Amino acid sequence: MYDFITDLFNLDKKMIKNISVSSSPTLTQLHISLIPQRIPCPFCHGITHLNGYSKPKVINHPKLTDRKCVIVFKNNRYQCNECLRTFSGPNPFSFTNFKNSYLALNNIMVSLSNLNYTYKMVADANHISVTQVQRYFDSFVNIPRIHLPVSIGIDEIHSKMAKQSDSSYLCVMVDNVNRSLFEILPSRSKKELQHYFERIPEEERKTVRFVTIDMWEPYKDVVHRYLKNAIIAVDPFHVVKHLGDAFTRIRLNILYQLEYGSDSYYLLKSWKDLIEKDVFLDNEPIYNQRFKKKLNKRDLQDMILDISENLALGYRLKVMYKNFNDHGTEENCEAWFQTVLNAFKEADLSEYAEFVELLVHWKKEILNSFQRPFDDRKLSNALSENINGQIKTYLAISNGVTNFTRFRKRCLLSLNKKTFYSINNRLKSDKYTNDKN
Repeated sequence: MYDFITDLFNLDKKMIKNISVSSSPTLTQLHISLIPQRIPCPFCHGITHLNGYSKPKVINHPKLTDRKCVIVFKNNRYQCNECLRTFSGPNPFSFTNFKNSYLALNNIMVSLSNLNYTYKMVADANHISVTQVQRYFDSFVNIPRIHLPVSIGIDEIHSKMAKQSDSSYLCVMVDNVNRSLFEILPSRSKKELQHYFERIPEEERKTVRFVTIDMWEPYKDVVHRYLKNAIIAVDPFHVVKHLGDAFTRIRLNILYQLEYGSDSYYLLKSWKDLIEKDVFLDNEPIYNQRFKKKLNKRDLQDMILDISENLALGYRLKVMYKNFNDHGTEENCEAWFQTVLNAFKEADLSEYAEFVELLVHWKKEILNSFQRPFDDRKLSNALSENINGQIKTYLAISNGVTNFTRFRKRCLLSLNKKTFYSINNRLKSDKYTNDKN
């Protein structure tokens, strides 16, 4: 029975003299006495003797899931034969003066390594306060600056934690090769980025070969200045998104000129996905109540494009660019890009004017995205978007996070396999460490 209980509750048998269990529907208590030890005096290293017991101590030990579990033990107290000082002996359950066991501390940190758990969820599962969970996290996680990777992805995420004087966005940087988060900055401003890279040795900065960004100009300026050996590539997804937004403006401009309730209005309103999204068109024809005949999606798309020449032209240009984006290679992309750009210029659609300027301004960076230096993947910010999605989910379920220092450590612990926690007996708090400037 003794072995069963110690194994069940993850207890070290070497120091336990005897153990008994008392339980109620809400609480299980493990009453334990410890074996006396031959230990030297911590003050003068003299010989000691057992001098009775200290008053019972209660330690939270969340081994059970359906109720609270605690360890109640009387710690052995010793007296030195030489200096006559008294002191409490060691125990196998937790650090001196801690009210939570090693098991509780480890359970807390394992849960906090997963962004799907809020501090309150972890606190409730381990029967302690949210403040205490946060204090343990602040004390056990210390993440220094991580070495710059070969390929960096830079993106941003909207948050109230951002420095309001500079930006409403945090800057998120990922390692595109090792597929992990490696840094979060409190702002995406040029000033903040410069401050970060200025503190990194030049030799380390020279090792960066690729940087993927969206079309935020300060990213480009800072990379040119501090990462001189890096090739900058614009994320293809952001370019296609700008294209899609421009085409939507064409559709809406035409829609607003049509008579409400007309066939053309119905097609542009109800079947917009046929020209704005990638949809399988050659389905079996289905009876359409409005037109009183069977139509498949390709038939409906043809009817939509017949509404306006500008709409049909804009759609052909959109398809042309997406075909270039999906099938272009490093060898043929420059000539293909120029053909596409000329087509957009000749069409001279006002809704595409801003997109044409974007293509001209970011031509070099767009073409760089067709390089495939790692695992035959185009250079893109796909990983950044994936990690941003996980961070946004954490922000949503946390109902607002305000402490940037704690937020940064939590994200790095969860999204970088090379970071770790270290349980120790020195507690601190990051509650007031945020930069107020």
